[in-house]
Amino acid sequence: MKPIYLRNTPPPDETFNHTGFFEHLFQWLKPESYLELGIRDGVNFQKLSRYCKKAIGVDTIPAQIEIESNMEYHQKTTDEYFETLDKGIQFDVVFIDADHSHEQSLKDFLNVKGRVIEDGFIFFHDTYPINTDYLHPEMCNDVYKTALYIKENLIGEFEIVTLPIHPGVSIVKKIKQNKQLIWV
Repeated sequence: MKPIYLRNTPPPDETFNHTGFFEHLFQWLKPESYLELGIRDGVNFQKLSRYCKKAIGVDTIPAQIEIESNMEYHQKTTDEYFETLDKGIQFDVVFIDADHSHEQSLKDFLNVKGRVIEDGFIFFHDTYPINTDYLHPEMCNDVYKTALYIKENLIGEFEIVTLPIHPGVSIVKKIKQNKQLIWV
């Protein structure tokens, strides 16, 4: 009998419905403030904003959705957004899905990690490409290296797990300092 592996499945654009997964989590988390870096067509952002008091989207292209009263949209790069962001603003949940390069996704993470509440979440998309064909800059690129960096260098501050289903989602949880057991 042949063993079943996720890699036996032919590589579609997306095997895993991350929006549906996030919707389920948001119903449970009930985030007050949500930041999405890289909203693309806005479908994910619009669906998830329903569960938040305030949702902020950042992308370099014009918004392709109607911006509701609990939403803000900033048409700029993530670097430009963080340069102008007030110091005291914090987020319950952040989704990093803008530039899929390790360099920029790590920069986005470092820009936001101090702005996430204790027990808050940061999600990354495209961290488990099914094969090397998906390492192309227009696809998953090398954002998976950012998940590895967090795991190897910031384990005392964050817990991290990557869902091994193409294209992959990494869930990063900020640890409650001195109040939480760290599972190793």
